[in-house]
Formats: sequence, C-alpha cells, structure tokens
Amino acid sequence: MRFSCLWTGTAVIGLCLLAPTCVSAAVTQIPQPLTLDAALAWAQQYNPAVRAARLRVERLSGEAIHADVAVPSNPRLELEAGRRSSRLDNTTDIGVRLSQELWVAGQGGLRQAAAESELGAARSDYTFLEASVRARVRAAFLSVLVAERAVATARQVVDSNEQLARFAQKRLNAGAGTKLEANAARLGQSRSQALLARARNRANQTRLALNDLLAIEPQRRLATRGRLGFAPLDLPSSTEVVNRSVQRRTDLNAAAQRVVAARKRLSLAQRQLIPNLTVFGFYRQEADGKSGGGEDIAGAGIGFDLPVLHRYAGERKSANAELSQALLDQDNLQREVRLQVLSAISDYASASTQVAALNDAILNAAQQTLDLTRRSFAAGQVGAPAITTAQNNLIAVRGEYLNALDALITAGTDLERATGGLVVMQAAANPSEIN
Repeated sequence: MRFSCLWTGTAVIGLCLLAPTCVSAAVTQIPQPLTLDAALAWAQQYNPAVRAARLRVERLSGEAIHADVAVPSNPRLELEAGRRSSRLDNTTDIGVRLSQELWVAGQGGLRQAAAESELGAARSDYTFLEASVRARVRAAFLSVLVAERAVATARQVVDSNEQLARFAQKRLNAGAGTKLEANAARLGQSRSQALLARARNRANQTRLALNDLLAIEPQRRLATRGRLGFAPLDLPSSTEVVNRSVQRRTDLNAAAQRVVAARKRLSLAQRQLIPNLTVFGFYRQEADGKSGGGEDIAGAGIGFDLPVLHRYAGERKSANAELSQALLDQDNLQREVRLQVLSAISDYASASTQVAALNDAILNAAQQTLDLTRRSFAAGQVGAPAITTAQNNLIAVRGEYLNALDALITAGTDLERATGGLVVMQAAANPSEIN
C-alpha cells in the first residue's frame, strides 16, 4: 500500500511538471513558413499586450459582477446568551438579532454604473489595442521582408565590388593598372562588406522584433513568406479620413466611458453623506422566557451612521479631480487622434512618392552602371575616379531605396493605427481598402 501511494504521488508530480511543457509546445507551433495573415492571426491570440488586455477585461468583469448587488453586505445574525443571578433564583437570558444594511440614495446603482462604464472602457481599449497590434505586426513583418531585401542587395554589391577588386589587382600585378585604381577597388570592396554586415544585423534585429510581438522565443528563426509591393491607397479628403477615424477609434469611446465612470463616482462620493440604513429585527427571552416565568420580547429597529466626524470631503475632492483628469485625457486624445491621422497622411504621401521614384529599376540601373564601369575599366577606358563614383552611386541609391521602403511601411502602418484600422495597406495584387 505504501509503495502504491508513493508511485501515485510521483506520477502526479511528474504530470504537473510535464503540463507546462505541453502547453509551451502547443503555443510554439506557429505556422511555417509564416505569412502576414498567419502572423496577424497569431498575434491576436498570443501577443503579450493583447493577452494582458484580455485579462484586464476579465478582472473588471469580476468587479462589475461584484458591484451589481442589491445590498451592501450579507445579512448579519447575532446570538447572545447571559446568566441572570439573584438571591432567589438563577435564570437565563437569550437573544437573537438579524440585521441588514440597505442602499440609500441610489448609491448601489451608482457603484454598478461606474463599474460597468470602466468595463466598457476596458473592452474598447482592448478593441483598439487589437488594431494597434495588427499594425505593429504588419510593420514588423514587412520590415523583415525589407531587411531580407537589404541583405540580398548587399550581397550583389559585395559580388560586384569583389570582382572589380580582383580585376584591379590582376591589372596591377600585370603592370597595366595603377595603385590608385587597386586601392579604389579595394576600398569599395571593404565598404560593401561592411554594408553586408550591417544588413545582416538589421535582418536579425527585425526578426527579433517580430518574434517579440508574436511571443516567440528570441532564438527561434521563423521562415517568412511574402513580397514587397503595395497598391497605392486611394484616400478620400483628409477631413473625411479624420472624421471617420474619430468615429472608428475605440480608444476615444473608452475615454468617453471613463468620463461617465468618473461622474458616477463623483455622484457616489457626494451621496456618501447620506448614510445607508440598517434594519434589524430581534427576539429576546429574559429570565427563561415566558414559559419559565420571565418575558418574551420581539421587535424591530433601524440604524444608521451619523456623518459627523467623517464628512467624506477627501473622497469628494479626489472624485472631482478624477473627473477633471478624465475630461482632460478625453480632450487630449481627440486632438492627438487628429494629429496622428494628418501626420500619417503626410508621411504616406511623401513615402509613396519616394518609392515611386526609387524603385527596383533605379537600383538595377545603379548596379548596371557599376558593371559597365568595371567593363570600361577592363578596357582601359576609365580610371579610379569612375570606379569610386560608380561604387558611391550604387551604395547611395541602394540606401535611399531601402529607406524609402522603410518610410512607406512606417507611414502605412502608422496610418492604419491612427485610423483604427480604417485604412490598411494591401499587397499590390489586391486593391487598397477603406473599410
């Protein structure tokens, strides 16, 4: 029997230790290769901020249930017994008292309304957070694609400069070239290798940022699948976008509900001067009660606290300040939303123009220029200055091209967040949508 109990206990402990491992294994089964849609869906379930917001909604749901009570407390039952002694006889007194506190002046309804408004604000915050996380995940995923593009283009730059450096060294060794030409080619090779190192680091950093948003272990390397290229957004007038964004942003709704909750709490603080009533009924038997020659007493009463020493001035002042803060936060947020939308629209217009001007064709042209310069150098038609110019041009165009892509992604996702998901950047194969 003792061995059986020991084995059972060991098995239970083993299952408890294995349980977290099983849950963790289930959580890390993220789709591979990871597409943008899969990343967005995953983030809605496992992003830490989204999960924390869900837990906050659950907590406030419990507080709202707690506030939705008909009376401030449970009934109170009191029992008492006492021994009555006299020169003639010893008797017993017995008493029973049942009391119940009741809400007065609608205090219970105010508590419930304040709690429900706070819950509504938390739900609205959660909805906006979901939209914000979608925008952030979209930006992180697309940044990974841009970083991969940066690595690929950096490799091309390295290959071209290595070919040029090898050829310049051969010309120098053969006596046909100059030390200046060889140094210029070697300098371009070193710069391109540094460029590749920076591109690889950037790719690692963008993957780490994406893993963090998806709550994936940092060391895990996710295979991503997607393409760069976006359909231009056909935006209506700025005024219309701002107005529709204000209507759509659920964090504005949350701010409004917090104002309502603050008003309810202020009303509650003001009504605390009106004390709740406590009604009670009692029954007592004195001197063994009527059957023993004593007396039976039954009755009822009412009681309340006297608001003399504690006038709730601090509670009223605090609640009034809380209402003023909620109103200030609401005004600031409304202004901030308009600012965010207008700023994002301006950034998007600028970034889309840059991407249109600095596209793959321009980058390829800069690459071809370096290749043509190398051939002209091989034919003895150009020297070191032309080599340096072509190298600088390719590196500069590549940097401007990648910066334009970054700016477009940042502006597009900022616009998505600022509009609460009203405007979403779509892949080039699909039309842009305004929901």
